[in-house]
Amino acid sequence: MAHLTAGVHIQPGTELSFRSHPAEDRVVLKLGEADGNVAVFLPRSEIARLAEVLAQAQKSLSPVKAAA
Repeated sequence: MAHLTAGVHIQPGTELSFRSHPAEDRVVLKLGEADGNVAVFLPRSEIARLAEVLAQAQKSLSPVKAAA
């Protein structure tokens, strides 16, 4: 088995899509355009976990109120 680390910068115009494979109980999340993209293969059990990590990441960027 080979391992690869890839970095992807998501910009406002970056294509985000998915392909559903119900018979295999998974989706493929595609980040980027056809000539350069990353595919993330997610079984159903991991979709909610990914959503939770993204929610935590977004919350970590919430503005911090300045002390009075």
